[in-house]
Amino acid sequence: MSSTELEQVATERPSGEAPDATANLRKRIAELEGERDRLMAVVDILIEISGASHFVDILRIVTHRLGQTFGLDRCSIYLIDDQRDARVMASSDEPGLTNLRVDLERYPELKHVLESGETVFIPDVHVDPVLRGMGAVLALRNVRSIVVVPIQWRSAVIGAILLRTERGAAPFSEHDVHFCQAIAALTANALRNAHRAKGK
Repeated sequence: MSSTELEQVATERPSGEAPDATANLRKRIAELEGERDRLMAVVDILIEISGASHFVDILRIVTHRLGQTFGLDRCSIYLIDDQRDARVMASSDEPGLTNLRVDLERYPELKHVLESGETVFIPDVHVDPVLRGMGAVLALRNVRSIVVVPIQWRSAVIGAILLRTERGAAPFSEHDVHFCQAIAALTANALRNAHRAKGK
């Protein structure tokens, strides 16, 4: 059954059926369509990164596709260099940007992920204690919701993917977080394969 047919079923509610049931059905349809879109994004990313030989190209593909999937204000990938500094290697809003060192004190959510290896999920930046004191900065950036997931290689954190939505956009959900974690794992595997190919 197509999404159009499903919506028609939701619209044509039998007489006597509670409005809440229709609303729940609509919500479930939206969730299923979101899951479909995420699965298609995974397939697209796998196809594109399989043909990329340089690690920067892989990172640019991932940020571009994630930006498209969520309609993001920004999606960036950071890697840790030999001096343990964090560097932006790819960003959806600046395709030419790469290898730019960042001050982690300005990004406490990113710093926490790189140091702990734990995912950070902030549905609303204006009420989250992690970002306390940064309200003015975030207001200028028009940020609402943030997800940061670690990129790991052999249990070591080598980088992170940072995604954020604008103030007027829908916040990220738990399903979105799990999807981003899966993409981070794919990214780590692609980087590992590119590194091995380079060494041959």
